[in-house]
Amino acid sequence: LDVTGLDISDYAITNCHPDSAGKLIKGSCESLPFKDASFDLTLSINTIHNLPPEGCEAALREMERVAPGHGFAQVDAYRSLAEKEIFEDWMLTARTCLMPEEWLHMFEHSGYRGDYYWTILEADGGTA
Repeated sequence: LDVTGLDISDYAITNCHPDSAGKLIKGSCESLPFKDASFDLTLSINTIHNLPPEGCEAALREMERVAPGHGFAQVDAYRSLAEKEIFEDWMLTARTCLMPEEWLHMFEHSGYRGDYYWTILEADGGTA
């Protein structure tokens, strides 16, 4: 595989695993520093929901631009107020908190045609 990683953090790039050295580029997923259709696949795992909604849409458009129809975006979601509270308690860096149907709308609105998955944190059912 020929893999390229992207991170906004100088620290992450400087301190990456030795196997990743030289394969990471500093940049933002909102404006990928790559040519159109330059990748066979894009992956975004627990990343774009850390942006405001307009940033999420920009990142999805960028994923589609650099690997048309061949992306995978994993985000967090909720289905109820109780799940939203768990999300907000645990996802401290997340700036976009959406229900699955809202994510679907965002995917469509941004022109994203890749695959996706969302994680929903549920209460364990135990008592505190």
